[in-house]
Amino acid sequence: MTTRKTKRRWLAVGLSLPLTGCALGSVRQVKVDALGPYDDARGVDVQVTGDVPPALAEPLQRAFQGGVEARARRPVEAQGAPLRVELRVLEALAPEAAPTTDAERVAVQARTAFGLTAFEKSSGRLALEGVLLAPEDGKALGLVRWESAGTPEALAARAGREAGEALGQRMARRRDEFVNRRAADERLFITPTALTLEPGEVVLSNDELLLFRLGVGLSRRVQLDMWGGALPIPAAGGVPLFAIHAVGGAGAAGLGVLGTFDLGLKVKVLEESRYVPGLALSYDFLNVFAGAIGGGGVVLLGNGVAAGGAAGAGGANLQFNLFTLTAAKHFGDFQLTAGAYVLDNHHLIPQGAAVVAGGAGSVDDVNGGVVAGTPLERLPTYVQGFIGAQHVLGPHSELAAEFLPRAPFEQSVLTTGVRWLLGGSEPRGPLAADRLRVRLDLAALWTILPTTESGGGGHPFPLPWVGVGLYKL
Repeated sequence: MTTRKTKRRWLAVGLSLPLTGCALGSVRQVKVDALGPYDDARGVDVQVTGDVPPALAEPLQRAFQGGVEARARRPVEAQGAPLRVELRVLEALAPEAAPTTDAERVAVQARTAFGLTAFEKSSGRLALEGVLLAPEDGKALGLVRWESAGTPEALAARAGREAGEALGQRMARRRDEFVNRRAADERLFITPTALTLEPGEVVLSNDELLLFRLGVGLSRRVQLDMWGGALPIPAAGGVPLFAIHAVGGAGAAGLGVLGTFDLGLKVKVLEESRYVPGLALSYDFLNVFAGAIGGGGVVLLGNGVAAGGAAGAGGANLQFNLFTLTAAKHFGDFQLTAGAYVLDNHHLIPQGAAVVAGGAGSVDDVNGGVVAGTPLERLPTYVQGFIGAQHVLGPHSELAAEFLPRAPFEQSVLTTGVRWLLGGSEPRGPLAADRLRVRLDLAALWTILPTTESGGGGHPFPLPWVGVGLYKL
C-alpha cells in the first residue's frame, strides 16, 4: 500500500523533472565562441583557481575534466597546446540545517531550477564559473556558470560533471565554426544572411508596427519562421517590399496596405569556414492579400509583365512560392552578403484574385468589379538579387546596408541604418536575463520618387524603417 510519505516523494520527483529540464536549472549560463581558428588545440586543460579547500577542489576538477573531455570532441590529430579552462568557485556556503521533509527538499529543487539560490541561502549554496581560454594569448573564448542549493561538498562532483558537459557540448557545436554568432544575425533589415537561429532560440519581432514574426531554431542548421500582419506601401513609387517576402505596391494613389501570411523554412546548407562563405537556402509559403485599397488591387511589378504591371483584384489572395539563396562571408567585424529571391506563382492553394496584365480587355474580379487588362493564368516568375553589408561596432551596436537593384535603376531600393542589441550579462533570477536580447532597428529605406507630370519627383526619398525584436537565447 502506498504511504503518504511515498506519495509526497513521487510528487517531489514529478515536480522536479519539468523544472530541471527547463532552460534554467543548475547550468545558468553557457556560451562559446567559434573554435574553428583553434582546430590545432589538443584537448582541454582544467585548473581550479582561487582559494578552494582540497575537499572541494579535487572532485570539482576531476569531474569537470571528465565531463568536458567526454563532450568536447577535440580533434585527435591536433598537435598544438590545449585549450584551457579556469574553474573558480564563486560561492560555497554550508547549509544552516539539512532539509528533513519532502516539502523542504522540493523547495530546494525549485530554488535551484528557477535560479533563486542567491536570494535564499539558508539551505546552502554552491556556485562556480568556468572560463574557456585560448592556448597562447589567454583570450576568453567561452563561459559556463553553475549553481545549486545544497551542501557544497555533496554537490561538488555533480557540479563539475554538469558544468563540464554543458561547456563541452557547446564546444563540440562550435568546433568547426569560424563565425561568432550574435542575436539577430540571421537577417539584416529586409534581407537574410546565411546564418540561422540557434537550436531552441526563439524570436518575436515587429517591424513598421504592423508586421509580426515568430521564429524558432529547430536545430543547428534549420529554423522555422511565421510572418503575419500588414505593411504600409508607398503606392506612387511601386516600391518592392521584400521585407515581407513580397514585391509590390498599392494599385491606387496614396498609401495602401498589403496583408500577408508567410510560413518559411530556412536551412544552412554550408557552414562558413576560413576561406569558404556560408550558404543558406529557404522556402516560404507566402499568401498575399489586400482589402479596401481600391479597384486596382495589388500591383506586382514583376519582370516579363507588360508596362502596366500585373494586378490581383482587391480583397482577394495571391499565393506564392518564394525561394531564397543567400551567401555570406565574414572578414573580422565586417560581413558581406549576396543572394537572390525567386518568386513563383504556381500556387498550391486556390488563388482568389484575378491576375491580369496591363493592356486591352478586362476581367471580372471576385468582388464583382472589373480589372482592366489581359487575363493571365499566373504571374511570371520574378527574380530579385540583393547584396548587403554589416559592420559590428561593439557588443551592443552595428551598422548595416542593403541594396536591391532593379531595372530601370530608378526602382532600385537601398537601406541604411543602425541596430542596437540590449540585454543583461548575469544569470539572475527566474528570468535569466543573460538569455534575453532586445533588438532595436532604425533605418532608412531609400527610393527614388517617380517624376510627375508637373516635373516633380525624380530624387531620392528616405522611408523610415523601425523594428523591434525580443530574442530568447
